[in-house]
Amino acid sequence: MDEYYSDILKERGVVRARLWYWNQALTSLQVFTTHRIYWSLVMFKNYLKVAFRNFKRHKGFTFINVAGLSIGMACCALILLFIKDELSYDRFHEKADRIHRVVFSSSNQDTLPTNANGSFGVGPALKRDFPEIIETVRIRKMGQGVKVYIGHKDKKFYEERFFFAESSIFTVFDFPLIKGDPATALNEPNTIVMSSKMAEKYFGNEDPIGQTVEADPYNDGEIIQFRITGIVQNVPRNSHIHFDFLASYISQKDDTNDFSGFWQHYTYVLLDKKTSAESLNPKFLAFLHRHWKKDPWYTISLQPLLDIHLHSRLRSEVEPTGNILYVYVFTAIAVFVLVIACINFMNLTTARSIKRASEVGIRKVVGAQKNQLIRQFLGESLLLSVLSALMAIYIVMMTLSLFNRIAVKDISLNSIINSWLILGVMAIAFAVGLLAGIYPAFVLSSFQPIHSLKSGTAYSFQRTLLRKGLVIFQFTLSIGIIFATLIAHKQMFYIQSRNLGYDKEQIILIRLNKDLRKNYEAFRNELLTNPGIENSTTSSYVPTRGSGHLSLQFEGRDDPLGQVIYFVDEEFISTYGIKLLAGKNIRLPIPEEGASEFLAAGKDIHRPDSEESLSEFLVSERTVQEAGYSSPLEAVGKGAVFISRFKGHIVGVVSDINIYSLHQEPYSITYMITPIQYHNYMSIRIQPKNISETMEFIGKTWKKIIPNYPLDYFFLDASFEQMHVADKKLGEIFSVFSVLAILVACMGLFGLAAYTAEQKTKEIGIRKVLGASTFNIYLLLSRDFLKWVAVANILAWPVAYYAMNRWLQSFAFRASIGLEIFLLSAGMALVISLLTVSYQSIRSALANPVDSLRYE
Repeated sequence: MDEYYSDILKERGVVRARLWYWNQALTSLQVFTTHRIYWSLVMFKNYLKVAFRNFKRHKGFTFINVAGLSIGMACCALILLFIKDELSYDRFHEKADRIHRVVFSSSNQDTLPTNANGSFGVGPALKRDFPEIIETVRIRKMGQGVKVYIGHKDKKFYEERFFFAESSIFTVFDFPLIKGDPATALNEPNTIVMSSKMAEKYFGNEDPIGQTVEADPYNDGEIIQFRITGIVQNVPRNSHIHFDFLASYISQKDDTNDFSGFWQHYTYVLLDKKTSAESLNPKFLAFLHRHWKKDPWYTISLQPLLDIHLHSRLRSEVEPTGNILYVYVFTAIAVFVLVIACINFMNLTTARSIKRASEVGIRKVVGAQKNQLIRQFLGESLLLSVLSALMAIYIVMMTLSLFNRIAVKDISLNSIINSWLILGVMAIAFAVGLLAGIYPAFVLSSFQPIHSLKSGTAYSFQRTLLRKGLVIFQFTLSIGIIFATLIAHKQMFYIQSRNLGYDKEQIILIRLNKDLRKNYEAFRNELLTNPGIENSTTSSYVPTRGSGHLSLQFEGRDDPLGQVIYFVDEEFISTYGIKLLAGKNIRLPIPEEGASEFLAAGKDIHRPDSEESLSEFLVSERTVQEAGYSSPLEAVGKGAVFISRFKGHIVGVVSDINIYSLHQEPYSITYMITPIQYHNYMSIRIQPKNISETMEFIGKTWKKIIPNYPLDYFFLDASFEQMHVADKKLGEIFSVFSVLAILVACMGLFGLAAYTAEQKTKEIGIRKVLGASTFNIYLLLSRDFLKWVAVANILAWPVAYYAMNRWLQSFAFRASIGLEIFLLSAGMALVISLLTVSYQSIRSALANPVDSLRYE
């Protein structure tokens, strides 16, 4: 071209010469580009053909890689769905980042909140005193786990989601009304808004607006007629609060300006855009001092709405909340399974690379560059990863219902056919393919052609520390998960079998109403005629369903002692099987006035000191210890004062009982006999035989004596188990993921065992000819793997012990981590490993040595 250019330059001048030169250059570029693309496609097709030939030739290894990676990716995809759902709570509210809940601490010295509920009067006062607070809303739930009687014509039910609320709930939150005016729907007394689900339940196709429903929100027999003024959309599942009925806040009988009344009451505030909760929190103690008649015994702070579901571990939550710990646990285990799958991929690909040494040598001899080989092997890795991703999406679709049950979710299939999830899975596939394939790609591309072509191998990977380290690491993770699963199941068994201080089995609980209180003796006597019913009792509270807290002054103490107060009848101790440690059961009731003042506890009560009445008290063993008595016998006969003027003495001491979950220490409890009008529950103990017949008899007796109310009951043992649902769920999660982790790890171990057996085919034949037994061959092929698993146990134990010991610290009563857990986790891992490698080992050991010697 330079010569042609010189000739044209001389003959036709510089312009013609340069135009010719550029024309030649552009023409060459076009041809070069066309050829580059064409041959790139040819090579790409060749790479695909070679890849699929290798996949087909080594079906077992391909299956193990695809299955392992797809299981790991499926775990990650499910976790992505879980995390997305957990983080979505309350985000459907347009002003969610500016909404805060007013939470309370248990003393005015505390800076950390302890209670989610709070006083009646705080909300309006906050709005008056702080211009930064645009709006407040007060919501009151009628008791934790308490159902409210609702009736319309012949449809009568007990409903749990009954709230009182201010009309500003529709300003602060985004709960849209289908019918009605949100500005006025809850302005008048005895008006109510109901969900569309409840409207259909009670009214069918009728228009509920303007009609009435009757309700007994206080469970005192006083029926209130509520006029329906609105229908609200069903509350989304990802809300921390769910309601079916919103009665107007002004309908309540209580003093809603009282600063000391709590009773399942919640206050929310909406801040302006320029104000943060941190700037207001320091001002609240002075605010309480301004509004209380005396020094406040608590302080308040603001909790962001978006923190409630995952980060709130407060007492008296509106509903059970989630736990950020489970997000971390789910994520960690899913990542562990994926890491194990990646390790399998690296191990198997590297181990199989010896078979491709000749291919690499030939490619290099005919001109392949190292970067081209890297691209080829990385491409194969990414192809396997993409196939695994497609399989993972299919696995997610097939296992979604099981995952929903374990995680207590309601994730639909529509969530899977979602651009962000598909992109997320593909991103995981690309990252996994790149990370899992990068080491084998560089190893294969570094083979020297002379060594590869001369001996058919580059070098042996059999004794490399990397492969041993990877196998040990993946089994360390697997054994750690097994260890955690065993501990979780042991703790769940401990919870179910632990003596709670009372017998929770075969106790039926019925919420008392006006008619049942009036006809209790007749109802009880009729029930006791059935041999399947042992006894019944009534009380203000029952285990798992609330507690009343007050102080008693015990003889020998200078300061009052905080107590949980149980109002009961004479049959309570015997019905619940509570052990009497000293003294006798209570018989003498406290005065009716004392009970009524207890129900008004926390309010400013003025009592003349001259009024005195004699009462009997039954106390728990923990009360004896906190009161400073050396033994239950010493406590019997000691004096006590209830509500500052009702004097009495301790007549007996009973064992401690756990009224809430085993995460908490038992409360110190004082039992008092009071009239039935101050009781909320009836407890019926039945025989374990013929339960269905007994329940049928109770139902018939109810309809006969209490015809105006539907029978609504629950079992105490089920209520207790409900308090440990989250812990049971964690145990199930560990079980499922431990199976997956072990499955993936064993798939990799199976592949390596197959590779090892193949590498030692000739050695096995020679050993058998020289007299080696089948057992000798089995040990030869298995001992290395067993050594690796043994080392993995030693590495896994300390980490797993530390993590699970920290988890057990959250329980006041917990199972011990004994030697059997260590031995059982090690034994399970070793047995699983032996079973995994046994097939290949025994198959090789039983092979004909003639065939082995002819190998290669």
